[in-house]
This record gives sequence, C-alpha cells and structure tokens, in this order.
Amino acid sequence: MKKLYAAIWLLLAAGVAGSAALLAFMPDIIPAHYNFAGEVDRFGSKYEHLLFPAVTLLMGGMLLGVAKAVGKKGEAANEKVVLLSAVCLVGFWDVLSFYFGLLAIGYDTASPAPVTLDTLMKLTGAGVGLLLVVLGNFMPKARRNAWFGLRTSWSMANDRVWQKSQRFGGMATVACGFAMMLLSVLLPGWWNLLAMTLALLVWLALCVVASRRYYQADAKQRESG
Repeated sequence: MKKLYAAIWLLLAAGVAGSAALLAFMPDIIPAHYNFAGEVDRFGSKYEHLLFPAVTLLMGGMLLGVAKAVGKKGEAANEKVVLLSAVCLVGFWDVLSFYFGLLAIGYDTASPAPVTLDTLMKLTGAGVGLLLVVLGNFMPKARRNAWFGLRTSWSMANDRVWQKSQRFGGMATVACGFAMMLLSVLLPGWWNLLAMTLALLVWLALCVVASRRYYQADAKQRESG
C-alpha cells in the first residue's frame, strides 16, 4: 500500500515540476482554448497553464484523503481501489498537462488547428478505458461499503447479493474498459464519442439489471428456505 501512496505523490510532484519546466519555455501568450474543430478561439497568459497542476493536486489530495479514511476503517481492499484510481486519474491529467504544454510551446500561427477532436477523443477513451479495467479487477474483492462498487438498492441488501453483483460488475467493467480503448483506436472523432457513450450506457444498464436479478433470486431462495 505504501508503494501506491508513493506513486501518487511522485505523479503529483512530476505534474508540478513538469508544468514549471514547460512554463519556462512558453511564450507569454499561449493558446488558452480550442473549439471543437481544434482551432484556437482564445489566447491567454501562459500562467493559465498552471490550472492543470492545480486541478491535479486538488483531485489527488481528495483521493488521498478518501483512501486514508477508508484505510482507517480497516477496508484494505477498498483503500487499494481508491489509490489505484488516483494513480490512473493523476497520471491521465499529467499526460494532458504535458500534451497541451508542448502544443503551446510549438504553436504555429500557420497551423490554425493544432489540436484535433480525434486526438482528444482517443486520449479520453484510452484514459477512461484503462481506469475501468483497473477498477473492474478489484470490484469482486470489495466488501459492502459506501465508497466503491456496483452500488444499487438491490446490491446493498445483503452480503450475498453484494458479492454476486460485484463479480458480474467487475467482469462487465473490465469488458467495457477494453471496448472503450479499442473504440478509441478504431473510430474517429464524433463516432468515437458516440460509441463510447453507448458502451457506457449498455454497461450501466447491464449492471443495474444484474443486481436486481440477483436480489430477486436471493429473495426467492430465502422465502423457499
């Protein structure tokens, strides 16, 4: 567990140090916002780039706090899930920070669309897909809790329904994660976004229906027994 805490602090430090290093090479005025066509529609001070490490520190700090709170309750498996989620999210934001920082350094007015929707969708799909794969692998190990897992009114009914729901939810979450990473490679732009949205909706619907069926089956078993 200590290694995961250390990894998060290392990623947070890398994000701050990397942004500071990039800032030294940026011009005073940089692209500050891109439209859906990938064109710069607003310029601003290079110090606006510090929003990336600021958001990363805030998000990482909150997740570290949640992990410690869960750990104090003796829920080691859930603590590990929160820490792994933090590693993925902080790492993803570090990548975005470096990506847009390098774009700002290399921005050329002769190239009006340095960022493409396709690139952003691929990064997002890969990042979210990886996070789902990580979380899905740990869902079957999670005990009934208020922080993590396939949590519905049915799955929270008792430990038996909870465990069955988490097994199904874990497999569905891993499958959805791999599907999103594959879609981010195969499909361009808006088609990529549409396919990822549909994959998430199907995943959510299957998980909810499964938890309800496990609850109903458990209720019938208790009535007959």
